Amino acid sequence: MSVFEMHDCEIENAQPRPLAYPIESVPAVAGISRTKVFEAVRNGQLTARKLGRSTIIERPELVRFLRSLPARGRKPELW
Repeated sequence: MSVFEMHDCEIENAQPRPLAYPIESVPAVAGISRTKVFEAVRNGQLTARKLGRSTIIERPELVRFLRSLPARGRKPELW
């Protein structure tokens, strides 16, 4: 649904998507284990950024990483 198709109340209640996720939130957002997230960062498959002691993963980087994973079954559609 595009913004043009949304009703006023839906627009008012729409939550902005975060630009980045704390690394601790990535498993819940991406549906993968914490171990796999940290392995991907350690192996250079997933880029993490540091801000002081905080580690974050940018949303486009997470999407890129997930799309880079091998697909099984039918060919995936782009989202």
